[in-house]
Amino acid sequence: MQGNDISEYAAIAQGVVFDGLLATPPEGAKAILETIQRRRNNWDAVFRLWEPNDMPLRALSDSVNRLGLGTDIYTFTDADAVDAIDRWLVRKGINCPVYFYESPELLEYDLRFQRAVRIIYTSDEETALTLGIRSTVVSPDKAWTP
Repeated sequence: MQGNDISEYAAIAQGVVFDGLLATPPEGAKAILETIQRRRNNWDAVFRLWEPNDMPLRALSDSVNRLGLGTDIYTFTDADAVDAIDRWLVRKGINCPVYFYESPELLEYDLRFQRAVRIIYTSDEETALTLGIRSTVVSPDKAWTP
């Protein structure tokens, strides 16, 4: 029973891997600058160097803001990067929780207990294989449809 409604209720949520899908790490000279900012633990500066991927960001914004779909953002970058990713997303009008995991294996283990998360979007085939049947590989150049 949810909100005095006696009908069956099941929460449905999705997960999105930030790294490589919502934004892509820099290459070349920018990668050197990113390494320097990482060493300084200046994560806001690090993510200013990353390239935002427009189509996945639009799909995420549509899922969260228009459809009201519960969404969790996962990152494997660094535990200290979570707040910077959150601020990065809020500047784009997207407000959803960000979680750090040391590896895809640890995320996969925790997802065993989160049955509401029905699909996890990632840009990496290897991560998708680790996460299992609920994962979907999405190109950083294309949007997904919830």
